[in-house]
Amino acid sequence: MDEINNYLQVMIDSLNKKEALLDRLIEKNNAQEACIKGKTYEEVDWNLFNLLVEEKGVAIDRIIAIDEGFESTYKLVKDEVTSNPDKYRDKVRILQEIITRLTDKGAHIQTGEERNRQIIDNIFLATRQEIKKQRTGMKVATTYYNTMRNSVIRAAEDSILDQKK
Repeated sequence: MDEINNYLQVMIDSLNKKEALLDRLIEKNNAQEACIKGKTYEEVDWNLFNLLVEEKGVAIDRIIAIDEGFESTYKLVKDEVTSNPDKYRDKVRILQEIITRLTDKGAHIQTGEERNRQIIDNIFLATRQEIKKQRTGMKVATTYYNTMRNSVIRAAEDSILDQKK
């Protein structure tokens, strides 16, 4: 029984570590939002944004490792805990409470990720529209320049032809 309680405590500790990492991901999401919200492409500090992405990647890798350890530990205790639920009720209740918090934080992170993705999509859309507008403006200016140049050349040719008559 002591061994199972020790394993359950290890599981509780690992979920607490995961919760701290999820809190860090929430902070990083909020920092990314502050980095991009209400800004144009040129105004965004992309180095900071990419640094935050890398830091989130490290946290996610740690979460994956914790999840793998949790799963392997759970396999060790599953049969005993399900056979004797009364013996481990307190630790199982603690695990359930932590898992509920983790689920809520996971949903919060997904919402933040989606919000940031939409902000970035809007930044890129505005940038593409600006580039298209500039290209169109350049095309119009080039067409106008060529038309005017051709008009001047024709006018000069017409003038030469008129003088020859």
